[in-house]
Parts: sequence; structure tokens; C-alpha cells
Amino acid sequence: MEAAAAERGPAASGGGVAPLGPRAAAVPERLQRREAERQREAERRRQEKAAQAVQEEQSGFFVAAFSRERAEAEEEDAAGRPEALEEAAARLQGLQKLLTDSVRFLAPYEVRQAQGALSRLQGALTAKREQLQPKNAVYTGI
Repeated sequence: MEAAAAERGPAASGGGVAPLGPRAAAVPERLQRREAERQREAERRRQEKAAQAVQEEQSGFFVAAFSRERAEAEEEDAAGRPEALEEAAARLQGLQKLLTDSVRFLAPYEVRQAQGALSRLQGALTAKREQLQPKNAVYTGI
């Protein structure tokens, strides 16, 4: 039996390496093509996702818009005129809406900072309103 195996050669007896056929040589090439195609598809998806990203849903946009609106509300609040206070209150409400709409994509730190700024602005607006509100004369009945 060993003589028959020896006649067939080392590959048949399991003692050597069989020569690679044309099909086996094509496997690495197919794997390389498949990997390149996978990478192209992943890059296409990344670009598609970046193109779909809405500018308003970015932290930088929120910070710029919030800072701009807050500065304008503070200027109107500092003016001290009743109509300016109403405009400041409207801006404050707009800032609150902007923050509420942006919470889902902002970092918790940015949300806390914006909430703190809104609280301070609201407090300043309330204080200015109370300052401008006419004082009621107390009737003592004497």
C-alpha cells in the first residue's frame, strides 16, 4: 500500500504541498476586489450622511446663533424702555425655543451653559420690569 502511495507522489500521500490551480490563485484577487468595493461603499455612505447633515443640527451653529440672540436681548434689556423689554422678552422666548429644539444634538455641558444664560437673562428682565413698573401708592385711609 505504501508503494502505491509513493507512486502517486508526495501530494497524494499528504506529505507535500499540492500545486495551486488557477482557481485557487484567483481567491486573493477576489478578496482584494471585494475589500476595495466594501471601502468604496463605506466612503459613499459617509459622504451621503455628511451631505444630509443639517447645518442647524451642529453645535457651532447653535453657539453662534444663541450668542448673537442673547447679545441682542441683553442690549434691548439694557435700553430700559417698556417696548424694548417686550422685544427682549420675545427674544428670550426665541432663545428658549432654539435651546429646546437643539437639546438632542448638544453636549450636556452646552445645554447647562445655555440654560444658565437663559436663567440669568430671565432674572435681569424680571428685575428691569419691576424697576420700570409704576409704584402703587398705598392708601392708608388717614
